[in-house]
Amino acid sequence: MRRPFVVAVLAASLVSLSACAAEDAPTPTAATQAIFVDQPLSLVDDQGRCTLVKPDQTRMQLDMEWPCSFSLDAQQKLRVETFNNTPIFAVWRSDKMPAPSHDCLSKMQAVRQLHGTFEAGAVSTFAACGSGGDQKMYVAPFTW
Repeated sequence: MRRPFVVAVLAASLVSLSACAAEDAPTPTAATQAIFVDQPLSLVDDQGRCTLVKPDQTRMQLDMEWPCSFSLDAQQKLRVETFNNTPIFAVWRSDKMPAPSHDCLSKMQAVRQLHGTFEAGAVSTFAACGSGGDQKMYVAPFTW
């Protein structure tokens, strides 16, 4: 008669421990400030959403949750891909998948500056840790 109660208590304890472990997990250092085409950019938390602060201090809310980060190159500077003379950068976030997996679920959103205006592409979702990707991931979200 006590077994259902014990199982319920154990299940609740496991859920609670999992939640604590997720909260205590260290987060990687995120690049939230960058220089894009000689212009300062930053990323901020705006009510739980990743938001780009443009050089004129106006904000563009991106289609992903906070925290987010700029995609960096090997020199730890903003990675910029150029296509048709249009510079493009990316913002990303990665969430570790539950154990025993060592993978992540990542989101990446490319942003381009076209005729002086910032435009965000569609979000790409992929199963890998980090912000990698090739030039196609920067270019494909836009209609050219």
